Order: sequence, then structure tokens, then C-alpha cells
Amino acid sequence: MNIKMVNLIDQYSKIKSEIDNSIQEVINTSQFIKGEKVQQFQFNLENYLNVNKVITCANGTDALQIALMALNLKPGDEVIVPSFTYVATAEVIGLLGLTPVIVDVDEKTFNLTGKIVKKAITEKTRLIVPVHLFGQCADMESIMDVANKHQLKVVEDTAQAIGADYTFSNGKRVKAGCMGDIGTTSFFLPKIWDVLEMEGLCLQMIWNWQKK
Repeated sequence: MNIKMVNLIDQYSKIKSEIDNSIQEVINTSQFIKGEKVQQFQFNLENYLNVNKVITCANGTDALQIALMALNLKPGDEVIVPSFTYVATAEVIGLLGLTPVIVDVDEKTFNLTGKIVKKAITEKTRLIVPVHLFGQCADMESIMDVANKHQLKVVEDTAQAIGADYTFSNGKRVKAGCMGDIGTTSFFLPKIWDVLEMEGLCLQMIWNWQKK
């Protein structure tokens, strides 16, 4: 029996009519950038994540770059990033003249922990980029504790865990991407169709998590 790792056709067939109708509506209006569907998608995602603002952009790499640019980092500043991630996570760090500090990940979760991050901090460290993988969050409670102690910014890459919940030791539950200063994601079809049931185009965005 041939079992495919990713079966996009099967996923698509389950919601084919919804996708086809939404795509046709966009084509009919020819509003391919910031059109009604995109605006509705932003609104739906803001409500789903309970965040102040979702901003759509071209792709997940751009989302990461915009997030880092928004933090006013300076060339030479160090950014802690996991070794087990897609190249774009580290690519944008170098693109902006920053220094990626690549660290290993926890062998059980393949994610960062506060203990790992703490060992990599120097006087030049300014940012931590946890990458949530396989639908599970990094150990954000310990990471945020380290970040707060050392006055570091945190940008979450949730491309592989959009919709995941993280539970703090006090019982508080927060969505992935809504714990650091900025969260980014990339809606590659295999990981989004099973998580969010939303109309419109699957786009990438960053969001500010501080909605009261």
C-alpha cells in the first residue's frame, strides 16, 4: 500500500466546492491584493487568535523580515534561532545584517526551551525566534522568563503550529504566536486546511498579540 506523506488532493476534495467558489469570486472581482476576501480573512483570524491586528503579506519569509524590521534591530545584533527549522527563519536574520546564533533543540520536542536559549545569550543578544513545530509549541513559559530577565524581544514562527494552544503553569491558555512580541506564520496548504475553516485565499501574515 502506497501511503503518501502529504495528500493534498484528498484534503482539497473534502472542501472543493468552497475553495472553487471563493477563488472564482476573487477572479470575478479581480481584487487580488487587499480585496474583500483578504480583509474578511484578516478579520476572521484576528477573532480566532484574539489579537489586535493581523497584517497580510506576500509570504512567510516576508512576515519574518517585516517582524524583525519592526523591532529596530541594528547590524551585528545577535538573534537566537533553532537549528531545526526552515532556512527562511535564519535567512532573514542575515539579510538584515544581524547575526544568527544557531542553537540545538530539545531532543524530545525538536523545539527551543528556556534552558537552551539561556546558554546562548551574550551581551549582543537582542532577539529570540522560537519555531513551533509539528503542531506543538516551544516551551514558551521558560523562554519568556529568560527573555524578560534579559530584556530580549521574542518573535514566534508558527508556520508549523498555527492554531495550537499553549498552557502556562497557572492554567492560562494562549494560541501559538500570541505570547511573544510578534507572531508570524505561513499558510502552506497541508497545514492550514485541517486547522482553520476560513474562506478566501491562504495568505501569510504577522500579528500583534497584545489585544486586551
